[in-house]
Amino acid sequence: MENNNNWSKTILSVYKFLPRVTYAFDKLVKSRAYNSFATSVYNLGFNDIMNVANSIINLTQRKNNLINIKVISDKALKSIDKTSAKILIFKYFNNKKSAEIAQILNICNRTYFRKLNVALTHFTYALTKLGYNSYKLQQMLKCEKWIMSVYNTYSTCDDKSMENILDSVEFRNKFQKTLMCEFKKARVG
Repeated sequence: MENNNNWSKTILSVYKFLPRVTYAFDKLVKSRAYNSFATSVYNLGFNDIMNVANSIINLTQRKNNLINIKVISDKALKSIDKTSAKILIFKYFNNKKSAEIAQILNICNRTYFRKLNVALTHFTYALTKLGYNSYKLQQMLKCEKWIMSVYNTYSTCDDKSMENILDSVEFRNKFQKTLMCEFKKARVG
């Protein structure tokens, strides 16, 4: 269950980036297609029709996986109770601190953390009910190194220090660097 909860935390953490990344994949597909017409001795192998087609198929499949993650996240959030959904939205989508969320909900910090654990368990159960267990998510997202880096961070840190890590400039810079490397790699082949 902890492994699944780590996936739930990961999906909720990257959720807000999904529209921008899928849009970037669209731009990469267009760029790849347009640039395939410009051939020279240096990029002849790169612009080979099979290479271009495989590149576009790969980018499109990755985009579809990210869209599916967003859709199943929305479905899972709609299927859990409103209080649990609010807690997860405040924490992961709105980047509110624990104390802020507790104050908004008019509960003490200890109650907030208990409700957060319950909310994550409900979200994890909803994902599983939709057919997305830890194994399926691992297989589906293994090519998304930027998502896997978030998952690995959750897997190696406790919840208390995780809040500080995700808010740190160092993690954000590393996260952006990983994402940019992914895009450069996708653009190059």
